[in-house]
Amino acid sequence: MTEEWLSPDELTDRCWAVLAAAAEDRHDDVSELLETLPWPDLVTVVCGIGAFTVGAMAGHAGLHETDARARVADVVRRELVERLARREGPADGD
Repeated sequence: MTEEWLSPDELTDRCWAVLAAAAEDRHDDVSELLETLPWPDLVTVVCGIGAFTVGAMAGHAGLHETDARARVADVVRRELVERLARREGPADGD
């Protein structure tokens, strides 16, 4: 990590750069784009990518803006619960 903070425009550019590198499976480039950020900027970039993803998921599902975040959050939470359940397997006695 560095102590050099990025401007809002540079942070937006970093979000797009991470998305492009991830789309091309360039994991080393993603790592470099993130590991050089100070913690507050890293959080901003991750939240920016998350917001973009929520918007893309909501648009793909044809949701209205007012419902989008809540519906996507519900879908994501349900996926997390299902993934956890698959990893944990059946409970003792089942």
